[in-house]
Amino acid sequence: MPEPGTRVSVRPTEWQSSPGIEGQTTHDIVIVSVHESHDPRFAWVYGHGPDCSWPSADCAVPFCWELLVSVDVLAATAAGQRP
Repeated sequence: MPEPGTRVSVRPTEWQSSPGIEGQTTHDIVIVSVHESHDPRFAWVYGHGPDCSWPSADCAVPFCWELLVSVDVLAATAAGQRP
């Protein structure tokens, strides 16, 4: 799995907002942590949007995003096979 601080780009159908609810847009997420889910095809990803790291951002929460992300996408990201 990708390490904290890794940036992952997820496309529609590669993520879910909750079990069974497919994502409809592309998102870039800076990973805070990755956790198992009940569906072995997906893992819970906690993270921030890239804009949280801008100097003008004042993001004080532990994470801004909580998404189910395809484990295939996460594995490919960790292996350096995805931008």
